[in-house]
Amino acid sequence: MEPQSHDINEYRSMLFSIAYNMLGTSADAEDMVQETYISWLHADRSHVENIKFYLIRTISNKCISHLKKLKKERETYLGTWLPEPLLLPTDAENIETKDKLSIGFMYMLEKLSPIERGVLILKEAFEIDYPGIAAIFDISYENCRQLFSRAKKKLLLEKSKFTVDRNNYEKILREFLNACINKDPQKLIELLQEEVAVYIDGGGTGKGLLNPVFGKGNVITLFESGMDRFAAFARMEIISVNGLSGAAFYQTSNATIPAVLVAIDITEGYKIENVYFMAYPEKVVTKETH
Repeated sequence: MEPQSHDINEYRSMLFSIAYNMLGTSADAEDMVQETYISWLHADRSHVENIKFYLIRTISNKCISHLKKLKKERETYLGTWLPEPLLLPTDAENIETKDKLSIGFMYMLEKLSPIERGVLILKEAFEIDYPGIAAIFDISYENCRQLFSRAKKKLLLEKSKFTVDRNNYEKILREFLNACINKDPQKLIELLQEEVAVYIDGGGTGKGLLNPVFGKGNVITLFESGMDRFAAFARMEIISVNGLSGAAFYQTSNATIPAVLVAIDITEGYKIENVYFMAYPEKVVTKETH
């Protein structure tokens, strides 16, 4: 039996990561961490044989319940809802190690039901085995396997992953940004794949496009009509968004809060397949401090 005086703060970073992956926002993740702490304080700890498992089970189930509420709210969100970004250090050697936290992957997770999302995250991101996940969600082993398989099919995760050199990734991002700032549609044609998509989150205020834009032709037209906006910003800097390179655009030279945040996904052929714009200051200032 583990001691009742065990300091659970050592699990805080892990708990936040589980909650953020499941919910997509830092504020909701923090709430779930606090609720988990409260549950621990009021628990009969004499029956807790594994503190880490207890905490994972508690926060995972709280997140599943909370996500059901959030999904209903997001159904009425005006425009495209994108996950809240975390501004993190980029210290991994390749993109694959951080893929589960990328804005693109987080957005894909919205296709899943809450329980599918929970099973996938615990299995893929935290490497918990099927028996462990089944115990966490109080489901059968076979049901757990089926949920995981269904989630992977929905996200098309059967295709092999590839490792992208971080420098090449940032090079493509910079080329894309320079093409937008310098009004170079020919360069954009070179960088974008045919099935490229653009997603813009204006904070549910109706600002910007309400629907994603699909296809290279439509995306080029969109950028050509809005390229003046890129040049109008006072400054741009490359920052880390969920562990990958992204770009922050600022209205003034001394501004500390970005007006717009940009992230991309790239293909194995080093073409841009998705572009994400977050034009909502309250959403783009989140920094991971856990």
